[in-house]
Amino acid sequence: MTRRDVHAFASGARQNYIYAAYPDPAAWGARFNLAVAKAEAEIPLVRDAAGYQAVLRHLATTFRDAHTGVQFQMAPIDAKWPGFLVRFDNGRYRVTSSRLAGVRDDAELTACDGKPVSWWIDTIGQYEISTPIALENSRMTAALRLLMDQDSPLRSRPSQCVIDGRTVGLDWKPAPLDELQPIMLSWQGKRKRGVTTRLIGADGAWVTLGYFAPETARQASDFHAAIAAAPSLRNKRFIVLDVGGNSGGPYDWFMGYLRGLYGQAYADYYATARLHIRGVYRLSPAYVALDGEAEQTADAFKTPVDTTLDVYRVKDDREQERAKAAGEPLFRAASIPIVRGKAPTSPVRAQVYVLTDYGCASACIAFVDEMKKFPGVLQIGLPTFVDRRSGSSVAIPLPSGNAVAHFAAMTRDGRERDDNVPQIPSRRFTGDIRDDGALERWVTHYVAIGS
Repeated sequence: MTRRDVHAFASGARQNYIYAAYPDPAAWGARFNLAVAKAEAEIPLVRDAAGYQAVLRHLATTFRDAHTGVQFQMAPIDAKWPGFLVRFDNGRYRVTSSRLAGVRDDAELTACDGKPVSWWIDTIGQYEISTPIALENSRMTAALRLLMDQDSPLRSRPSQCVIDGRTVGLDWKPAPLDELQPIMLSWQGKRKRGVTTRLIGADGAWVTLGYFAPETARQASDFHAAIAAAPSLRNKRFIVLDVGGNSGGPYDWFMGYLRGLYGQAYADYYATARLHIRGVYRLSPAYVALDGEAEQTADAFKTPVDTTLDVYRVKDDREQERAKAAGEPLFRAASIPIVRGKAPTSPVRAQVYVLTDYGCASACIAFVDEMKKFPGVLQIGLPTFVDRRSGSSVAIPLPSGNAVAHFAAMTRDGRERDDNVPQIPSRRFTGDIRDDGALERWVTHYVAIGS
């Protein structure tokens, strides 16, 4: 089963992944063939579902692309833990969620089995993490997996660790996944959030923008309501745009909000990061089908119109249809000229903050790209997630029915932010990012008063 799915994953990548066809398919193919050969060499280690997942996950991580990977559709694998987890905290690794007497939360873990904890983190990054392990959010993900063992045949689990300077033996027992998984996800900023507007403090507003891809009519309605309410916030003393946990979606939604808050003239003058992008699309059958579905969803939810891009989008759609009909493998969108005259006056008197965490991904990072072009706007909180210039993932079911592969079908030539680079806040929150109350107190007591 593993061999069959590995081969299908490899075939799906070659047929759908943008970098398999552009800009240097020969160089990409040579690297990918080595990755597939490593996966095939690991197949003899597979004895169960844990091994199956470990081999496919390792193959997927070689892309180092958050828009490309594998999603498993099978019963969760039983896990073991020693009674506590570890998280990454400003360069250190600290205990969290401890149920073990004598091991306190926030104690520092420095080594396991004679190797520094960084060695273990790098090893987990090599086999399981899709983004470069040097990044802060990657280290958080790896740290949370260090003491959550699912019997991967590709790496060992430690037998003892040094915590606050003393050696602690690890007694591995069944882990309560139902309880621990939400905790692990919350440390990574992966939370389901809505779109709301509320007043806080004496003269502030907190706008939660939890998604840019509404999945229901209610979610779309909530976002439209936030856009409608945005002009009423302009004269507040401060506005917090909270995009923590926002995993992305079409740019049209965040541009709709920015135009609601700042007015079209001001928003269009400064929000130009996306205009540098020249999309290149892999016209595989899977992408063509995905593109058609996206258009239907946009109509159903009354997606805001991005007027700056409209003329070029119509031309691109027409040219893309021509390319599809001609059987061309790729389509390149036209360049968009950026014409800027005199800067308009901002209608927003409020100090605007963009609050981010590790869960701000994909189009959410693009939103921060735009916001940082607006004079006076500050990013606060934690660094965002990262992405390559690729996007628009297509889903390819694997033969076993136990997993679905995802491959980015386009790339954004010209994007100003480099591949796998996060947006870094100018003011960092050092507390527990999962504690909404503490986070709001920090914003109102320190950030909003200029401390």
